[in-house]
Amino acid sequence: MAFKGFDTKRSRAALVLVLGIGILSGCAAVATGLPSFRRETSALFQAVYRETDEIYIDPLDARRFTLAGLRGLRRIDPSIEISEEGDVLFLIVNGETVDSETMPGESAGAAAWARLASDLTVRARNLAPLAETAGSDAIHEAFIDSALLTLDRFSHYANPTDAADLRAEREGFGGIGIDIEPHPKGARIQGLEPNHPAAREGLLVGDVIVQVDGADIAGESLRDITHRLRGPQGTPVDLTIIRDGLSSPRTITVRRTRIVPNTVFYETRGDHALIRISGFNKLTSKRLAEAVSQVRAEQGAALNGLILDLRDNLGGLLDQAVMSADLFMTRGLITRADGRHPESHQRFDAEPGDIATGLRIVVLINGASASAAEILASALQDKGRAVVVGMSSFGKGSIQNLIQLPNGGELYITWAKFVAPSGYALDRIGVMPTVCTSGAGDAVDALDRALKTAALGTKAPLALRRSVDPTDEAAVRRLLAACPWTPRVSDDIDIAIAELLLESPALVRQALRVGRVPDGA
Repeated sequence: MAFKGFDTKRSRAALVLVLGIGILSGCAAVATGLPSFRRETSALFQAVYRETDEIYIDPLDARRFTLAGLRGLRRIDPSIEISEEGDVLFLIVNGETVDSETMPGESAGAAAWARLASDLTVRARNLAPLAETAGSDAIHEAFIDSALLTLDRFSHYANPTDAADLRAEREGFGGIGIDIEPHPKGARIQGLEPNHPAAREGLLVGDVIVQVDGADIAGESLRDITHRLRGPQGTPVDLTIIRDGLSSPRTITVRRTRIVPNTVFYETRGDHALIRISGFNKLTSKRLAEAVSQVRAEQGAALNGLILDLRDNLGGLLDQAVMSADLFMTRGLITRADGRHPESHQRFDAEPGDIATGLRIVVLINGASASAAEILASALQDKGRAVVVGMSSFGKGSIQNLIQLPNGGELYITWAKFVAPSGYALDRIGVMPTVCTSGAGDAVDALDRALKTAALGTKAPLALRRSVDPTDEAAVRRLLAACPWTPRVSDDIDIAIAELLLESPALVRQALRVGRVPDGA
C-alpha cells in the first residue's frame, strides 16, 4: 500500500508523545501549590497553542480562542468573568475587577497569547473561591474544552484519565481478557477471551468478582473496577470470586498480559458470512484478514459472499481503515486527504491482492458510521468492490492529529479532510448508500425501488451525492433528507437486503454498476 506523507502522530521534544504582571500578582505566592500549578499551566498552554496554531486546518484566531477559554473557567467558578475593552482584558471575580492584561498585537504569535491565557488562568485560580479548591486537571479541561469549541466539532481534548483509557483502546493495555457487567456484589464476568490469562486460569462466564487484590469492589463503578483489573503487563492480580456450585469464595491469581480489544466479530449465515467491525484500532485490519481467512476455511467453495457490518462504527485509526480497504482492492485510490499543513496532503492507494478473491461484498452503514468506517465504505463502493446498503453515514470526513501533552492528556486537532475516490468530500454529508433503507418496511420493495431509481441516472441520490456543491445549502439539505438515518427496532432489513443481493449475482452486478465510478477517478 502506498502511503504518501502519512502522519497521524507527531513527536515534539517539548511534548510527551505519539505534544504579564497584574495588579494583584503579589498574592500568587501564598496560594497552596500555586508555583507548580503555574509551571504546569504554562507548559500545557504553550503546547496547546503551538500545536493548534501550526496544524489546525484553518488559521487560528488566537484572540477568539483565548477569550472562549478564559470564559470557560466559569464552569469551575461562576464568579469568574472576563470582559474586554479595546485591547485590554479584565478579570472580574464576584463583580470586582481584580486584574487586567493588554492583549498581544496583531503581529504577536501564539506563544504570546498562551502566556496571557496562562497568567490569567493562574490568577483566576488564586482569586476565585471555587477555582482555588478545584484540581488542576479540572481547570485545564474547562479552559481547553471551551477554547476548542471555536474550532470545529471534532477537535477535542482528553484529560489525563480519559487519555489513558483512549490509548488503551487504540494500542492495548495490561489486562486479563474478560468483559464485565455490574453486579450488586461487584462485577459479573460476561465474556472471556480465549487463550488469554483469565480463561487459562479457569475463570468462567457467570463468575462474580467480589474482591480485587483483597479490596471489596461492591458498589464501585465498572470504570473503577476495570482500572483495578488493569496494570503493567506481567504483573499478578488476585481475584476473589463467587460461583454457583462453590460453597465459599475462591481467590484466583491471574497474571496480566497485553490486551488489544477485539473489534472484529464474525458468524456464518448459510452460504455467506456476516463480519461486524465495531471500530478501528491497531489490530483491526489484521483481525479482519484473519476472520475472512477463517470463514473461507470453514465454508470452502460454498461461501458466496461477505457482509461487512459497519453500522454504529464511529471510526478509529486512519491507517487501519486504509489497510482494511486494501484487503479487498487490487488497485486504485482508497482515499485522499488535504489540509493547511504541508504534511496533511496525503494519498492512499491500494496494492495488488484481494484476500476475498472476488467474493461478492455488501457493506452496511447507518448514521452512526463515521470517520474510518466512511473511508472503508466509500472506497469499496466507488471502486465497484461492494454494494453499500443502509442509511446515510455520519459525515465525519476529517482527521484529527493526536498530540500527547505535558500533563498526560491528549489533544486532537482537525488538520485534514478526506475525499472519496470519486472526488466528493466525506465531511458533513457522509456516504450515500447504493440501496437506501430509510423508512423501508420490506426488503424486496426497498431493493427494487433503489435499482429502479438508479436507472434514472442523475436523479438517483448516489449520483446527486457525487455532484452536489457543498456550498449550496439548499442542495445539501435536500440530499441529507434523501436517505436520513431513522433508527429502527423492527426486523433487520439491511441484512435481509444484503442476503438478497448475495443470492443473486445478477442483482449484485446491477447494484455495483450503480455505485462504481470510472477507473480513472
